[in-house]
Amino acid sequence: MKHLLLGAALLLASCTAPAPAEQAADWLVAELPQVDSILGAPRTIDTPLGKAVRFDGTHDAFFLADNPLRGLEELTVEVIFRQDGTAPFEQRFLHMGTLRGERIMFETRVKPDGTWYLDNFIRRLDPQADLTLIDSMLCHPADRWYNLALVVADGRATNYVDGVQQLTGEMPYRPATEGITSVGVRQNKVCWFKGDLYRIRITPRALTPDEFLRDQERLNRE
Repeated sequence: MKHLLLGAALLLASCTAPAPAEQAADWLVAELPQVDSILGAPRTIDTPLGKAVRFDGTHDAFFLADNPLRGLEELTVEVIFRQDGTAPFEQRFLHMGTLRGERIMFETRVKPDGTWYLDNFIRRLDPQADLTLIDSMLCHPADRWYNLALVVADGRATNYVDGVQQLTGEMPYRPATEGITSVGVRQNKVCWFKGDLYRIRITPRALTPDEFLRDQERLNRE
């Protein structure tokens, strides 16, 4: 996998749906920058848009040396992902921030019928201000590509699946000041992700659904 980190800038330029000029990060998961360590053996797979990464649900993950959310007053985080329907119930695949303190997390819960629902967790300095956006009734079929998005701005956080709002809640958000990023597992190495990740984009403003990435539409044509 390490050799795949070379040439990331060229591959990013070939992505569909150009990112806004003010983007804080736009990563193809097969070409992640600042990788500090690779756990297991994440495997690249072919897609209509190039390489994605398959995680085995037991050992595979990347740890990056920085937290791209540092200093952002408002933000939109998008993940292009495909959940394996045979995965364990708790799936945690994007953890930005610290292990037990300030952090933003992307998670899913996989049901026995092979559907999943989204879980976004935000913790700031005061645990009393934590926000969890999760509803077990908002289920989606596994084994296909989706855009997951979390928008944080104006004291509120809202999450989306393929541009459709899932949940929203008040969030006294403060810009992150520290932390790292793990992809494929929570930073304490529990709840490993089983499925595929293609792209992660972080924009330092609140995007509207019509500005979200639409890579999943082409990926689902394979």
